Amino acid sequence: MGMDSIMRTVLDITVCTHSRGGVGRWVRGLSNGLFRISRDHISIDAAETHPGHICTVPDATVIPPPLWMRLPLIRRILLSHGMLEKSRSSRIEKAVGIPDIIHLSGVQPEGYGRHKVVTFFDDTPWVSPESHTRETLFYADKLKNLIDSGAAVLAISSWAASIAQNLFDISPERVGYADGAAEEIFTPGKPDMEILNKFNLATDNYFLHAGSYVPRKNIPFLIRCFREAGTDKKLVLAGAEKWGDEIVENTAGVVFLKNVSDNELLSLYRGATALLLPSSSEGLGLPVLEAFACDTPVISSDGGALPETVGKNGLILPVLEKEPWVRSIREMANGVIADSLREKAETASRITWKDTGEKAMNFYRSLL
Repeated sequence: MGMDSIMRTVLDITVCTHSRGGVGRWVRGLSNGLFRISRDHISIDAAETHPGHICTVPDATVIPPPLWMRLPLIRRILLSHGMLEKSRSSRIEKAVGIPDIIHLSGVQPEGYGRHKVVTFFDDTPWVSPESHTRETLFYADKLKNLIDSGAAVLAISSWAASIAQNLFDISPERVGYADGAAEEIFTPGKPDMEILNKFNLATDNYFLHAGSYVPRKNIPFLIRCFREAGTDKKLVLAGAEKWGDEIVENTAGVVFLKNVSDNELLSLYRGATALLLPSSSEGLGLPVLEAFACDTPVISSDGGALPETVGKNGLILPVLEKEPWVRSIREMANGVIADSLREKAETASRITWKDTGEKAMNFYRSLL
């Protein structure tokens, strides 16, 4: 009998319903990988944290709310005293027992296990808190408290693991990393022209940025560089165009797309001239892996883990240095570097979520 068959693991995937961005996509992918390699893995969802929204992770075990939630008067009193949150750990234990590993990864860091593990995505809540909301800083504090209380850390890249070890001053054996992968839907091929026509796009007539609009993504910088490059192609921003009270200005040739499905994103990757990712910091950079899975060229900054994720398969430029970005966008649009970057993208290795699950499981095993 393999060791995985006697090691019971639980992963909290509640954040997946709250986040459609990189955090939610990574946790959902890890859950997928763990299910593939272990019969004794359980992913849990605390549905009461996202009323009205259905969990998007297949095979997740939903933790039911307490029975008193059905009684209006008692519910009002107990909710005002925070009893819903206080009861969560015991409800998780009732549903799944006490596993060898409980991996807490998001908006409800509660639960019992022989060993606790938390996910570390990046250091921005601590080094640039102004770029976060009050809610994300609240959960960052909870994560730090768990680490200070002895929880181990699974980072999403080697870079992030190194940052976590230094940031929290923890021993190397308490830190691991598991990388990430593109979902299976992302493959090479021709885009669906109905989808591109829907967005008034044509193959190879646009650059793509995929991701939310948060300050570290440097979207205003990207728009300025695109405008100065003077290309006749478009710039497609697939993600929210608003963060807090700040809104990206409307610019000729810039297309804003919100609530893009994975099927639509697949065609956007396949038809793009290149993915542009000028972030100041990324804990991993899932759009890079998704672009490579579609053989789409990548032009990236050297922020955070991006050099590690891009490797030799794309073009890496300095963060916020306008001249190299303007020149590279112009040369890509004119075809000067297009063939070489596409060839590099085509040679990128295809990591799967099963691979990520194996690395996570090996880290869990090391804690036992």
